Amino acid sequence: MARQRKYEDTEIGQVVFMESSAARRISIRVHPDDGVKVTIPRFSSFDEGLRFFMLKRDWIISTIARQKRKRKESLENGKALSLLHDGAVVRTLLSEIVFVRGTDAGVSADVVTERIENVADTGRVYLSLDRPVSRKTVTYSDGLPAEGSPALDAMLRQVLAELLRSEAKLILPQRLRLFAERYGFRYGRVTVKHNSSNWGSCSARGNINLNLNLVRLSEPLCDYVLLHELCHLRHPDHGPAFHDLLERLCSDNMARLASNGDPCVKVLAGKISASRSAQPVHKTLERELKGYRLV
Repeated sequence: MARQRKYEDTEIGQVVFMESSAARRISIRVHPDDGVKVTIPRFSSFDEGLRFFMLKRDWIISTIARQKRKRKESLENGKALSLLHDGAVVRTLLSEIVFVRGTDAGVSADVVTERIENVADTGRVYLSLDRPVSRKTVTYSDGLPAEGSPALDAMLRQVLAELLRSEAKLILPQRLRLFAERYGFRYGRVTVKHNSSNWGSCSARGNINLNLNLVRLSEPLCDYVLLHELCHLRHPDHGPAFHDLLERLCSDNMARLASNGDPCVKVLAGKISASRSAQPVHKTLERELKGYRLV
């Protein structure tokens, strides 16, 4: 079993030093949730790892500060979620989900859905985080853990995950089928999953996995992930042919969304025009996606 040691830094906190037989050099990983980890090859000592850490300490501190700033920005603009609590609101492409603490002493949570907009009457043909078609009020019992506690947050996130799953199953397979028909793709099974590692994946057999968190994205970003996975049906890697195809499809889809009146396209258009990338459309969407955090 690989050995590991822990070191307490006065400013950074706990740093984990891990020995790895696969590592060829000492490396440092700074993660906003997992903290700082230093990987050391078997042929190096922990003292060497500590010296390397000290050489990079200023960089680590600045990286942590930058990650905290980005996390704060993500919380403020809804791209990440803080602890769920009484009054918390989560927006999806279909609904506004509101959490409310009740007065009973039970240990359950009830969901009541009310329609906000009937798109059959309004004629709107695009989905928007700012214009939900329904409001889902999650009323949870006063007997559950205290507000602001990790225990309450964990319970409410389970409820949220199931709401996201039901919406994702309603939206994502249908949109994927629309793109497959529009651009001539054939795929196998489509599975909606809840994981913390990726937004989607495409297997060698042509099966596509999609993260239920996709419904928390704006329509252009949600579509970007779907198109990304469809492009892997033709190009399993991320080579030039893959990027060229993805750029072409994303450009066409952005034009489609613009014709539907999606206001997100106007915001993204300025960023796309300012991009210096050879694939400005999908690179801009990719950069925007990186600001979001999975639930």
